[in-house]
Amino acid sequence: MSLPSLGTVLVASALLLVLRFVFRKQSPLSRLPLPPGPSPLPVVGNIKDVPTSHEWITYAEWAKTYGDVMHISVLGKSLVLLSSLEAARDLLDKKSAVTSDRPRFTMISDLMGWDWAVQFMGMGPRFRRSRKALHQLLHPQAARDFYGAIRKGTRSLLRDILHDPAHFDHHLRHHSGGMMMSILYGEDEGPVRDQYVVKAEEAVSGLVEAGNVGKFLVDFIPLLKYVPEWMPGAGFQTQARIWRQMARDMIEIPYKNLQAAYDRGIAPPSVTTQLINQELQQSRDGSKDTEFIMGITGVLYVGGADTALSALITFMLAMVLNPEKQKRAQAEIDAVVGHDRLPDFDDRSALPYMEHIFSEVLRWYPGVPLGVPHRCMEDIEYKGYRIPEGATILVNQWAILHDEQHYDNPFDFNPDRFVPQEGASAPLDPREASFGYGRRICPGRHFADDLLWLMLVNILAAFDISKPVNADGKVVEPSGTFISGLVTALNRSCAGLRRGMQTSPAFWSLLNDDVLY
Repeated sequence: MSLPSLGTVLVASALLLVLRFVFRKQSPLSRLPLPPGPSPLPVVGNIKDVPTSHEWITYAEWAKTYGDVMHISVLGKSLVLLSSLEAARDLLDKKSAVTSDRPRFTMISDLMGWDWAVQFMGMGPRFRRSRKALHQLLHPQAARDFYGAIRKGTRSLLRDILHDPAHFDHHLRHHSGGMMMSILYGEDEGPVRDQYVVKAEEAVSGLVEAGNVGKFLVDFIPLLKYVPEWMPGAGFQTQARIWRQMARDMIEIPYKNLQAAYDRGIAPPSVTTQLINQELQQSRDGSKDTEFIMGITGVLYVGGADTALSALITFMLAMVLNPEKQKRAQAEIDAVVGHDRLPDFDDRSALPYMEHIFSEVLRWYPGVPLGVPHRCMEDIEYKGYRIPEGATILVNQWAILHDEQHYDNPFDFNPDRFVPQEGASAPLDPREASFGYGRRICPGRHFADDLLWLMLVNILAAFDISKPVNADGKVVEPSGTFISGLVTALNRSCAGLRRGMQTSPAFWSLLNDDVLY
């Protein structure tokens, strides 16, 4: 946790607590107890208990003692931690009218300048406008409009892996981001798109780090945002300033380039072009809301590229550690698709085991293990406890997807758990816990599902995935260690790829063909 000077913390904490006490409103539910949790200390609460790394694992351990609804406080702020699907649905779906707000992310929104991102917006007109635009772009039927770009990007990914398999992890990152840049700005592969991807990766890396609730004390003491950058302990201000510029570069540079092309009448078809047209059509004076357009495209990049990359790397690790599952999926693909073409969306219904592998990838290590926090807008009662107004609500998606009530041996990668069994109920579909709840459910979930499925099935159709080998020819055991952050992923290469010997020369000629689909 980034700590300012002790005096600053104590003064700010005392002032904050006094103000809250003075202006506190009494609720009819105020006599109800708060949910259980670790015992807080006076004034500072559970500040020493809040983990700053891999929080979902700590919270899952706490749930074994305190139950699936827990409460902790930090400097007078309440955090409610949910560790079961039942609690998440009860509080965030059924009571979405009062639990769909977002807490104010002081570090992310105020200091880093991500207030344009709908993921972090509070309820209100801006949020509703943004959600409406995203739904129009990403509802299931509209998502099909992106199939061509997904096919082309997937083919390009396979070609790069074929020619340089040793750096497959770089190719996965490059193409997951590049594919989104092509969809958002119509920019084909090349140095300009590469520049966009680099800028976006820099910005998102800062967001992922700052997204850890508990990472920065300013999120619990908003008054600290006024501490000058030169003060001892105010290093978070310097970091926020750097990350803020990265975020602006990510959304401004591609937009300005496309706008210049639009003004000359040569803008390629893209999401941004579509949004500019819509803004101009709806405007009475020919103006447009540039911040709105940049915000929507920035949101789509963050929601598409980084989470997709996390799932891709998890898939690679799973295939390395479970070669028999890999071979079974490849045999299914060969039987349905053959050796002379690549799998396509129309093949999906005929590849059930591939579908089970995809579901298990989403379950085994979810890319956003704690989701994005909600904020409770008024006191509510739940199972005899009070969920206090203003509380930040976190859903431990990782805990839900490793709950033995839903899955036997949940830490094992086992796609067979999704194979239908006569007389047995189907296990929980991981998508029900992975894409959010209530009015905050991810609007891009259908697009993400399509994009990931095509990339996974094509990688398996084209390559054998095995453990990496070092310069001495010795097999390197993958660590399986995931980085901590709002979005998590493996922290280093976990696999080696080689050309699949079962495929025909005609198959490989497809990847070297300039005509992509």
